[in-house]
This record gives sequence, structure tokens and C-alpha cells, in this order.
Amino acid sequence: MTYFDLLLTPNRPLPPRSAVWIVGAVTLVFAACGLRMALLGAWPVLPFLLADVLLLGWALWASYRSGRASQRLRLERHLLTVSDVSERGEERCEQLEPFWVRVQLQVIDRDENRLWLVSRGRRIAIGSFLSPDERAALHPVIADGLRRARQPVG
Repeated sequence: MTYFDLLLTPNRPLPPRSAVWIVGAVTLVFAACGLRMALLGAWPVLPFLLADVLLLGWALWASYRSGRASQRLRLERHLLTVSDVSERGEERCEQLEPFWVRVQLQVIDRDENRLWLVSRGRRIAIGSFLSPDERAALHPVIADGLRRARQPVG
């Protein structure tokens, strides 16, 4: 019996198509500004405008690349599996016995928290890429699943 099967993924600020439109619009505006500056004789501004556009494109690309990371939690009667997939596609999988696992929500301050699975001296961070509100909402889901998995069958 499966108590939960959760796939956690980072939130992306924009759809990819919107990001392309934004970079294109910024490029057009900067090209117009660069042309104006070149005509006024302020051509040294051009490399900085180009650097700004390149940095914006790189930042959006890095954001989408980090969005390929994910974390999957699957709780069955006698096994809790936590699979982490990095942005490069590398997977790390840990298996825990649900009877020994506790879920902890560590509140750091009003706007920051951490969600942990703790088992026999090991701590596994859960949803580090999620917002604090999402981690707080996930805490009771995991706790309830663990509680149900520990109940005797009958």
C-alpha cells in the first residue's frame, strides 16, 4: 500500500517562452539606446549594454537549468524512499524504515523554515527549493502518512 508519492519541483518565475520575449525586448531597447549613444559619441557604453543582455540571458538560463532538479518521496508500508535528482540529472536515493522516521519543521524565523526527515541520527532536507509556506504545508502531509504507515494492519 502506498501512503503518498510526492514529486517536489522548484517553482519557475516565468515560462520559457516569456523569458525569450523578455530577453528579446531588453535587447531591442538596449540596441536603440546603444545606437543613440554611439551617434552621440559615447560608444564606450556599448560593451556594458551587451554585457547586461548577456548576463540577463545567462541568469534566466541558469534559473531554468536549476528547475530540472526534483525530489520524490514515496511512502509504502515498510519503506520510505527519498530520491533527489540534481539539475544535471544525477540521482541519489535513500531508503528509510517509516517506523523510525520523524518529520521536523524547523522554524528559523517568521519567514524562513527547514523541513527534515530524521531517522537514527541522519537528517535529510526535504524541499529545500520550496517556499517556506510550501514546506509548512508539506509537513502535515508527511507526518500524517508516517502516522498511517505505523498503524497496525487489521
